Amino acid sequence: MAEPTWIERHVPGRHGEVRVREYLPAGEPTGPRLVWVHGGGWVVGTLDEPEAHLVSMRVAAAGCPVTSIEYGLVPMFPVVGPLRLRPSPFRYPVPQDQVMDAWLDARATHGGPMWLGGASAGACLAAGVALRLRDGEGPPPLGLAFLYGLFHGVLPPASAALRRRLFGLTDLRVVQQMVRRAAVNHAGSTEYLDNPHIFAGLADLAGLPPVHLLNADRDMLRASAENFAHRLTLAGVPHEGWYLPDTSHGFLARPESEAFDAGTRALVEWLSRP
Repeated sequence: MAEPTWIERHVPGRHGEVRVREYLPAGEPTGPRLVWVHGGGWVVGTLDEPEAHLVSMRVAAAGCPVTSIEYGLVPMFPVVGPLRLRPSPFRYPVPQDQVMDAWLDARATHGGPMWLGGASAGACLAAGVALRLRDGEGPPPLGLAFLYGLFHGVLPPASAALRRRLFGLTDLRVVQQMVRRAAVNHAGSTEYLDNPHIFAGLADLAGLPPVHLLNADRDMLRASAENFAHRLTLAGVPHEGWYLPDTSHGFLARPESEAFDAGTRALVEWLSRP
């Protein structure tokens, strides 16, 4: 079977050009286009990493075109001691705007049915864009696909079930502090940790298209996705979600794993529905 082909483009954006990589199935497309946003805590990640490139190749091989987005990254934050942020031109709203600009370009260039999705911090950016599209900034997606997504700057309390799954594996307080530091580093200030425009888990979610969630079983960040799913229920948004047993955060970055296969199969299955 022939592999998908891909090209890179630089699309116009309000903060300068945005680099994207577009994947085409070897044959005639059989599903909608996925606009995909990799994760990496807003500090790492490129179009070449498995969570971007190999995921896109797998989805395109199943018949769905993909537009993978590269957005601006902020410098790594100190993991201990005072949180002093290094200067960067890529703090909020720039990365979210770049995802929006790439979405609008894909819509104008290709048209047709489109989905929006992302992993981890990429899911955070994609969810923020989805809310902006809901509010009229552009054509909304048919559906949203979030894998081990982060939707809060401060993690909600872990459920008893999650605490049991993580017992003996990690210090919950350390993970909570790391997420908070990463979120401040992205947003630029502790004052923005409760901003629903940055962290969609705090927003009114009514009116979003159907949302599909896949989470790692043993992942502290799953507390964010669980809270997000609860708020989707309260808002009346159709959604589904489940966990991959015995998995940890970032399984799409491990292409040799069974979890990578399961995650990409889930993406393809969502996109293939009528």
